[in-house]
Amino acid sequence: MGSATRNPGGFTAIELLIYISAIALVTIFAIPFTKSAMQQSKVEQALEIAEDSVRQARLSAKMLNMDVEMRIESDRNRENDAITLVYPELRRNEMLSEVQEEFALPDGVDIISSNAVIRFAPNGEVEWPTTVLLVSQTTTDLNQQLRIE
Repeated sequence: MGSATRNPGGFTAIELLIYISAIALVTIFAIPFTKSAMQQSKVEQALEIAEDSVRQARLSAKMLNMDVEMRIESDRNRENDAITLVYPELRRNEMLSEVQEEFALPDGVDIISSNAVIRFAPNGEVEWPTTVLLVSQTTTDLNQQLRIE
């Protein structure tokens, strides 16, 4: 009569505390892996952007039959590093101003290159082959290389 009956569908305070502690531990250990995966994704996205800019520079040089410059812009004053394609002035019947196309890299990724300007000849070939390195700002072991030749 005076015995307590237990509700089979409910939780005791101790059970609830154990579940909350387990979830907290899993979360604490999962956060570094999640951050690392997100940063790896940004570096991979930056590599795709760099590869796209190289394809665009080659294609533009061939289609326009003119030199195209790919400028690596890694500047601490900028929010993000970028790759800019520059189509030097066209001097045919009339002068047109310099045209540019910019490919911004994701936050947290730096671009490093031995050449600040890579020139693509009208046939799409590069004058001086170079390697571009994309590096995570948060972790030195996350990087990708792109060889442009």
